[in-house]
Amino acid sequence: MGIPFLTRLLYPYSQSVVLGHSPDLDRAKSIKSVVIDGPSLVYHISTRLLSQSDTGLNYPDVQPTCDEVSCGFIIFLLQLAAHGVKIEKICFDGALPDEKRDTRLARLEKSRRKLEVLRSKTARSFPVSGDSYKARTIQPDTIFRRRNLPARYSHVPESSFIVPAIFEDLKQRWCRKNIVSFTGGVQGIEMIPLDDFPWADMTVMVPGEADAYCAYLAKLTGSSVLTNDSDLLLHDLGAAGSVILLTSVEVETYDASQPELLHIRALKLCPALIAPRLGLKSLLPLAYELKNSPDKGMEQLLQQLKTTEKSPEEHPEYVLFTDEYRSNERLGWAAASWSYPQSLDPRISELYSQYGSCSGNSLSKSLNMYLVVLNEDPTRQCAWAKGQLYRNMAYSTLNVLHPINKRHTFVDEYVRRGGRIATDHMPLKEKEWILMQTRSLLGVLNMTRDAFGIERTSPVYWRMFALYVIYDGSTNTVPSSLSLIQFLSIGYMDKRPDWADIHLLAQIQSVLYSLRMLNQVFGIAGLTEDSVAQTRAALKHLPPLHILARPACEIIKELKVECSVNELVCRLMQLLGDNTHQDISICAPQCSDETAMQTQNYLPPVKHALRRSSNIFEHLSQQ
Repeated sequence: MGIPFLTRLLYPYSQSVVLGHSPDLDRAKSIKSVVIDGPSLVYHISTRLLSQSDTGLNYPDVQPTCDEVSCGFIIFLLQLAAHGVKIEKICFDGALPDEKRDTRLARLEKSRRKLEVLRSKTARSFPVSGDSYKARTIQPDTIFRRRNLPARYSHVPESSFIVPAIFEDLKQRWCRKNIVSFTGGVQGIEMIPLDDFPWADMTVMVPGEADAYCAYLAKLTGSSVLTNDSDLLLHDLGAAGSVILLTSVEVETYDASQPELLHIRALKLCPALIAPRLGLKSLLPLAYELKNSPDKGMEQLLQQLKTTEKSPEEHPEYVLFTDEYRSNERLGWAAASWSYPQSLDPRISELYSQYGSCSGNSLSKSLNMYLVVLNEDPTRQCAWAKGQLYRNMAYSTLNVLHPINKRHTFVDEYVRRGGRIATDHMPLKEKEWILMQTRSLLGVLNMTRDAFGIERTSPVYWRMFALYVIYDGSTNTVPSSLSLIQFLSIGYMDKRPDWADIHLLAQIQSVLYSLRMLNQVFGIAGLTEDSVAQTRAALKHLPPLHILARPACEIIKELKVECSVNELVCRLMQLLGDNTHQDISICAPQCSDETAMQTQNYLPPVKHALRRSSNIFEHLSQQ
């Protein structure tokens, strides 16, 4: 989260630079290599896309999707490559240290509060977005042109899964073929030399916070760190290392007669140069005073440092404050990068890290799982309640992999409960329970596949599976067939989109994301039982996260076969044992007589062949 107001204080000491190839313009400095703070760039791209949104869009359509942010991220990286900027690494957080627990909880509370404010401002329903609504056009201008965020969008939350989705895409989705397909209309892209997966190897998940590793690499290579996190200014970046704040990055034309000639301009802050100008050895004392006195200006802070009887180093609070910024001195980058798994979702990675830090006497410590705040109805039960069983299977499986003296008895899940972030105390189970639940899950996976008649390679199957899990045995009233048909066809169940639609989508994401966590743990567990092997074979077809986290406006495009929605909802109702809505005029109003007759009884499996779409995002998601 950084030190509030630190960058504002230091901006007068910044230097204008150009990223990559630079004309002799105002003798601007040229930045040839960078280290990227991955999460910071993800949120920056999301904010840029939101600020450039069509004014006819309303929530939830206005929220940048995981797919759109991923595409914007690629455009950003391609522009760096086109201008000759070398990317040393793109670092993502693997876990937050224990001492950052309060920081993590503060972030969750901030997200919860943002959702709560949005809920209060939109009452029960949302205006339907204008007829002119189209998928965002993502071009360099969209990503590199600065624009203030419209006030009406200030409370729009980010998509819950954008950080892990972009990490996964960089590793597994963005091969040369997909990049060329997506960027077919972007000028100059064809001239950029690209490997098959150009950013897979340089994208790393680190066993801790990304900023410490970014700082370590900046010092090692003399690079600039691209970030919006002011904390990077307080790490030891070396004499040549520097920070470039993403908010300052924009594209400019440097020849009015040739508007296609562009350069990327930004502002650079070099702590090793700024501190001496302020009469300081480092910026840490200044940041410490600012944290304690955020209402004071630069002159007052410097005067306060000069008049203090004791030097800051003599205060225990100061030593504690500075300790985290000295962590890059203790990093062993090569050892960490080779030994730390790179295939895990950040949430599983964080749990994995907690076992790695356990000592022989740490059995009393709980495991902590900080689940993101979903885009849900904050007045209803947290959507994470759906899928809890699968997460418990994942946690318990990871637990039994470790020696008995390093196992735990429970996991503390931090989730939204009402109007606060609370702890769910989840007991961890033994191997026999895991295998029993795995056999049960396998049975449900096979039953729903046969009932819906859709291959597991289709995202449609997983949406329907999630709907079955949500309503099977639920105390909540199952919506009518007509409501579910409308939800899957146009994205909402009533006359207008409302919070019930938002919450149902969050519950679907909860179930599928929990299955994703289980699948990843099974992948490293080494369990050889047949039920585990068969369940893994089924779960390997889970869609990538940028598809799993699709909003309603993208989900409705997945169902393209005539009458498929009607048939699937009827089959779902039969699985749930609900015969009260089996009205053929609702279930199959446009189907043939033969199809209508089928819906009265058990529907045999039917393989649905999805039609191809002209939407570039659809093509990419299937590759």
